[in-house]
Amino acid sequence: MEFDTILNAIVPLFAIVAVGYVASAFRVFQGNTAQAVNDFVFYIALPALLFLSVATADISAGVPWQFIAVAILSIVFSYALGMAGARLLFRRDSRKSLTVGLLSGYGNVAYMGVPLLLAVLGPKAVLPAAIGQLVHNMFNMVCYPAAHTVLSARSTGPGAMHRTESRAQLRRDISRKVVLNPVALSVAVGLVFAVLHVDLPAPVHTTVDMVGDAAAPGALFAVGLTLRKAVAGMRDGSVGTSEVGLTVAIKLAVMPVFAYLLVHTVFGMPDTWAAASVILAGLPNAATAYVLAQQARTHVQEAAAGVVVSTAGALVTLSLLIPLVKP
Repeated sequence: MEFDTILNAIVPLFAIVAVGYVASAFRVFQGNTAQAVNDFVFYIALPALLFLSVATADISAGVPWQFIAVAILSIVFSYALGMAGARLLFRRDSRKSLTVGLLSGYGNVAYMGVPLLLAVLGPKAVLPAAIGQLVHNMFNMVCYPAAHTVLSARSTGPGAMHRTESRAQLRRDISRKVVLNPVALSVAVGLVFAVLHVDLPAPVHTTVDMVGDAAAPGALFAVGLTLRKAVAGMRDGSVGTSEVGLTVAIKLAVMPVFAYLLVHTVFGMPDTWAAASVILAGLPNAATAYVLAQQARTHVQEAAAGVVVSTAGALVTLSLLIPLVKP
């Protein structure tokens, strides 16, 4: 039963990537199309999705702090491992290493994790699914642009970070990419609506919902548009298969094992929350990780390859993981 559930969650993702891959062969979808689709997802569709999910979340039941701790520690550990591997094994610079860390620690929590948790754990997983995807998304969507901004400033030249004007520019850049990040703003506004129990008028709710629904297919379609270059890069050696393999191994194996150990040896929590913690940690690379890599213009083809390879591998790893943790 679990395998059918996982298959039903993964096949549509592959189908949309395949549509993008086929489209990339036609002139009309070449050039800057992938970037335009990414901009739509990042600035419009994703904020709509996150705003609505936060604004309508029922947080009255409370959230175990251990659940949030496991999520953050798992992400940080996987980031650190991916970055260390990129630096030590593949001699990548700091920005590319950061993107390898992103691919190692950012799972498909919204587009795949939420429906998968609900299918496997039932209605009691609604709140863990909502909070889990929020924590994972917010950490990656805020911390990655901030860290990339800092690393980019440091790479501009010796001593650049120490000049007053450079530090001021850095603060402005971080404010623009984090505080004024459309994702962060959408969550902040959503929290205000949730706390004040503000109900959106039906036409507004429907409109935002429709725009948010475009986030997943838009991101996956963009992955497909880039995948042709990624496959060609792996064939000619410009995209390292070993490096992609490292991110996939960390994401599908190391991260869920680490979360499982935290849940069962360090942080005790209710069974449903514990299972949700481990399943969320074991999800394949998020298409949104590709969106962020594209926005940063860093390791874009590696990100596209990582999304596809990890999604295929998740058929096996999640089939083994879910029966192990399901209450």
